[in-house]
Amino acid sequence: MSFRLTILGTSSALPTSDRYPSAHVLNVHERLFLIDCGEGTQMQMRRYRLRFGKINHIFITHLHGDHLFGLYPLISSLNLMGRKLPLHIFAPAPFEDLVARHLDDFDITLGYELVIHTLMGSTPKLIFSDRWMEVTSLPLKHRVTAYGFLFREKQAERKLIGEKISEYNLSYTEMASLKRGEDIKRDDGTMIMTVDATTAPPSPASYAYCSDTGYFKKLSSYVSGVDLLYHEATFSNEHASLAKQTGHSTSVQAATVARDAGAGRLVIGHFSSRYKSPGTLEDEAREIFPATEAAREGNSYEI
Repeated sequence: MSFRLTILGTSSALPTSDRYPSAHVLNVHERLFLIDCGEGTQMQMRRYRLRFGKINHIFITHLHGDHLFGLYPLISSLNLMGRKLPLHIFAPAPFEDLVARHLDDFDITLGYELVIHTLMGSTPKLIFSDRWMEVTSLPLKHRVTAYGFLFREKQAERKLIGEKISEYNLSYTEMASLKRGEDIKRDDGTMIMTVDATTAPPSPASYAYCSDTGYFKKLSSYVSGVDLLYHEATFSNEHASLAKQTGHSTSVQAATVARDAGAGRLVIGHFSSRYKSPGTLEDEAREIFPATEAAREGNSYEI
């Protein structure tokens, strides 16, 4: 199953000539999940050939403009494109009031249902689950209520070894049991072991998005063992006091979270416009966590 991340925006509050505000798209089995929706998200989606119609779920971390100002135009564009399917948006309060006011102010009548899921709570919480994946909200530490998101693929069934079907003369019921990892004991006492008739599936993929947030130790436990961690690194270590003051993180702090979580890889982003290039931030993070990469618009990661 595909589990692929595409970066649409890497800048913080002020976009630059080559860096857009925050937006990521996660492709799970050819379904697109949009995470944050800063200004220009639609243009970036077109640039990287991501189909609007495949987005049914949008996750907004917090109600600051650099994570949100692209959402209202996207809602309108989907309406102009004739969308009929419901659109689910997960966001903190009072987003539901804000979007209702926007639609009213601009006299927009949607031809599809907008389903708002209000994020709340001070501990991680399962907010979405389907056949293939589940999403958990992660409370962050910012100037306003903010949540990260952990996307985790569900464990696939084991795969039957073709020749074992005839060798054991397996029934459909027995095959289903073996694929679920259940050993079989027949009426005559014969045992058919799962490990003998099947192969294990790949480990479930996982991706965590943590922005905006100041450093706090507990976050590493929220994302323990994640395959790919995206963590904001608004500032270099030189500006650690400014990061603390504004509720953001440094590159070193992002790398510390990744190291303590035992993450597979770290991608840092949400860079302050004071840095013309994220190279310094990337170098600082790699001293703590070598498997670090600075996010760049258009980069994709197979998870």
